[in-house]
Amino acid sequence: MRSAAGTADPLADVRYRTPPLEGHEIDHGILTDLTGFSVKLVWILGHGLLAREFGDSGITPHRYSILEVIGRNPGLQQTQLATALALTRPATTLAVDFWEERGCVERRKIRGDRRYSGVYPTQHGEEELHRLRALVRQADAALTSDLTDAEAKELRRLLKKIHR
Repeated sequence: MRSAAGTADPLADVRYRTPPLEGHEIDHGILTDLTGFSVKLVWILGHGLLAREFGDSGITPHRYSILEVIGRNPGLQQTQLATALALTRPATTLAVDFWEERGCVERRKIRGDRRYSGVYPTQHGEEELHRLRALVRQADAALTSDLTDAEAKELRRLLKKIHR
């Protein structure tokens, strides 16, 4: 399969995850004109690309996001992590547990208040995050491969304008 630029389509092996919208017997009505529906389909493709990059490691986009935020904000409490990523507390706890079991993060008591712990990346976690960032960048480049650099930048700008 070729992309609009005439090169091999980097999305070819994940496109099956989204329904064909043109030249198909099913009429999707106004869905194809709705921003939310388009964002949903793009999210499905992006998730599939990340799954392809992460392989059978058990790492998911959700788990990667947790490690990324911990890496950029060492010492956050789990409730702060949950808020930062719009996740539930239980989902955040499970993701932190996942990384802690792999030696990538550690919980440390906060000085002056033993009731709370901050979450910190370990040296191994920093190395893993560096490796994963390269995979995430590959997936993101594949997702926007039919766009010019300027178009991809504009797309991100417009989406940020909506979810600010």
